[in-house]
Amino acid sequence: MDEERDTAAATPPTTDPVREGLDILAGAVERYRPVKVFALFSGGHDSLCSTHLASRSPRFDGCVHIDTGIGIEQTRAFVRDTCERHGWPLREYRPPMSYEEIVLRWGFPGPAGHSLVYGRLKERCLRQLVRENKSGRRDRVLLVSGIRRQESRRRMGYVEPVQADGARVWVAPLLNWSHEDKHAYLDAHRLPRNPVVEKLCMSGECLCGAFARKGELDEIAFWYPEAAARIRALEARAAEAGVPCRWGQPPDTAKRTAPAPTVGLCWSCGIKKAGEDDG
Repeated sequence: MDEERDTAAATPPTTDPVREGLDILAGAVERYRPVKVFALFSGGHDSLCSTHLASRSPRFDGCVHIDTGIGIEQTRAFVRDTCERHGWPLREYRPPMSYEEIVLRWGFPGPAGHSLVYGRLKERCLRQLVRENKSGRRDRVLLVSGIRRQESRRRMGYVEPVQADGARVWVAPLLNWSHEDKHAYLDAHRLPRNPVVEKLCMSGECLCGAFARKGELDEIAFWYPEAAARIRALEARAAEAGVPCRWGQPPDTAKRTAPAPTVGLCWSCGIKKAGEDDG
């Protein structure tokens, strides 16, 4: 990291969630003076709202989507089509180490393996994004995410709307939005929903399986058989290679659990797993 991690003070809630979101974003831009402002667009409905909101900023530089190589292609098509429809510049990144290579070397990840798979599939892509867009030591790249406190408070702890971490500034303009606020925004701006989310209740942009719930692969197979077939083919390859685990089932040696992420690109996966544990 270029500088010590610091957290901006929370913005008080207002009666207008859209105005508040725009103010959070504008305040982060004014405070940190980023060299670039990108929206992290996974294809989920939260990220669709935060991306559309970010596009209303005069400092908006486009969208970033990370193709982990193990996701549902229909979501990637939705991201590309949406960006083209709105004229949003889109940057897609793929990790240098594939999901297949990770699995055949370490096995399918469970919660304890999430840090490893996140680091190789997403973190390295974010590092590349920052490297490409900063030149000075104090340059900041602002990353807009769709994290919402309503989803994160009980299961993941308190989250600030703006968090600076070295050269990255994470901004969550929807932090205080409710489920109803999100859908009201989608309706008001006539933003088409991602059919994958409508069917699976998740974007499906990353199917690493670290926080998979019971029966999830069968559900994926029902709606998107090609994605499930690829995972099951990898299970067969892993078995042949002597890797003793299956998708959504961590190796027997992985007894510890990893903390759910509170910022970044996988916060919703931690919520999914926590919800299953609570049930």
